[in-house]
Amino acid sequence: MGNRLLGLFLVLGSAIVGASAQTARQHADRIFVNGKIWTADDARPQAQALAISGDKIMAVGSNEEVHALATTADTAVIDLQGRLVVPGFQDSHLHFPGQSVNEVDLHGTETLKEFQQRLADFAKAHPKLPWITGHGWGYSAFPNETVDKKYIDEVISDRPVYVSERDGHMGLANSKALEIAGITRATSDPPNGHLMKNANGEPTGEFKEAAQRLIGSHIPPESADDRYQALMQHMNEAAEAGLTSVQDAVTSLRTFGVYERAFSEGALKLRFRFAPLILPKDGGAPRNHKLETALTEADLAKYRRLRETFKGPMLKFGAIKGVLDGTVDARTAAMFEPYVGGGTGIPFWDQDDLNRTVALYDKEGFQVLLHAIGDKAINMALNAFEYAAKTNGTTGRRHRVEHAEVPLLSDLPRFKQLGVIASTQAMFANPDATVLKNFAVLLGPARASHADSFKDFDDAGVVQAFGSDWGVFSFAPLPAIYCAVTRMTPEGTPAGGWYPAGRISVEAALRHFTRDGAYASFDEDVRGSLTPGKLADFVVLSKDILTADHADILKTKVLLTVMGGKDTYRDKDL
Repeated sequence: MGNRLLGLFLVLGSAIVGASAQTARQHADRIFVNGKIWTADDARPQAQALAISGDKIMAVGSNEEVHALATTADTAVIDLQGRLVVPGFQDSHLHFPGQSVNEVDLHGTETLKEFQQRLADFAKAHPKLPWITGHGWGYSAFPNETVDKKYIDEVISDRPVYVSERDGHMGLANSKALEIAGITRATSDPPNGHLMKNANGEPTGEFKEAAQRLIGSHIPPESADDRYQALMQHMNEAAEAGLTSVQDAVTSLRTFGVYERAFSEGALKLRFRFAPLILPKDGGAPRNHKLETALTEADLAKYRRLRETFKGPMLKFGAIKGVLDGTVDARTAAMFEPYVGGGTGIPFWDQDDLNRTVALYDKEGFQVLLHAIGDKAINMALNAFEYAAKTNGTTGRRHRVEHAEVPLLSDLPRFKQLGVIASTQAMFANPDATVLKNFAVLLGPARASHADSFKDFDDAGVVQAFGSDWGVFSFAPLPAIYCAVTRMTPEGTPAGGWYPAGRISVEAALRHFTRDGAYASFDEDVRGSLTPGKLADFVVLSKDILTADHADILKTKVLLTVMGGKDTYRDKDL
């Protein structure tokens, strides 16, 4: 089978990318036949074949209809052999260009020993780095789910170390880093942050939310070359996962130059939409996420200029990002009722200030993305969107609540009423050790039972756009689809799923990763479904995940990723 497919796909490189408009109207560059085409287009949900010309879809239909478009010897014919084709996946919330090659990757560390070993190995392999930084640890790897600087000191004591938790809202430093930053028992909490201390008043090395700036301001920034290398590496990985479009949830304008460089070199393998993070009056600092009300005309002019300059389809501005609270794991997600063990989190905003700021950007025509995880923060976001619409008389802004993990059930109808999109992450419902031992325990069963319940949003008629929050989780959509439809770990636990009432169908999950994602980016007229005239962004899968056993979703491979008629990934085994 592999050799047969290899022969079939060798013709893919002969695609005529630069076909003229006249040629595009007359014949197809490539046709894909004998497949199962899931279009995400209600007018024709399924088909057998599709044709592409240049960067657009020319036709979708039966084998006979599409074969008729192979009017010249130059048309490449690809036999799909019954395989499933879906629109290119969009990740509606991630953080590109991602982790640098000069940072330690701590994702998947399940024990303290593994955490320490990765740090030690990385430090040994990078003896000249002045700081050791990284990302990806979880509380479940530590004794009693409690972190302390001593766990790093035991393996690295001669260089400063700062590594952030997998969701980026907490971090852990060693003693050397605390010394360099001048952090002592006398150091106070900054606004909207916690510097954790032990019973004796000594800093433990753990920083939550805005307290991370106490350390972050001392860490040397990464070079543009490091950022570019990370972009290239992670774009290749994303294409292999079937992604064709992404929404960068926090865009650093300092880093934007690496995207412009890749665009000028013709090296982009993804369509990017950007959302700059609005920073405090002082210009902000690393690891300090907060919207600010005191904005100047120069600020607005800058964002307008970006929006008018970068309209897509490869690079696009038009959204603004803000952060209203933290996370459940850190007890900083803003809740109406206390966590088990106490505390109601940190709302980073006063409602009146939030209302005025959102209304300002709404009036300017921007889509506003608000990180809100706790029920109080979600409620505040909806209140602000409602205020903006009433104050400005605007509609159709498609404002978004990012994550929306623990909403009040009474707030669900408001999403649809206000036209607000739920930007959710399927992998957040993966019942791993962190979720079961920390997240669910802190919420208690009443709130945990409807946390990350994608079915609740679907039942309320809410447009739901799936993302990964990468680098919190992998940006691969197929494992996320498995999680959304089973609410089980890859090992199949717990039996029946974690609060299984929140499960959705495979087709719903596909829609949230394709058509709904395009809608959330104001791109539904040009992509998101396999419709004639739209961009030729699609994926060929090794299995029919619409009919296969759910466990087989994890065994499904992306065989081919096409963006704008060009192959951005082809499986190496074909």
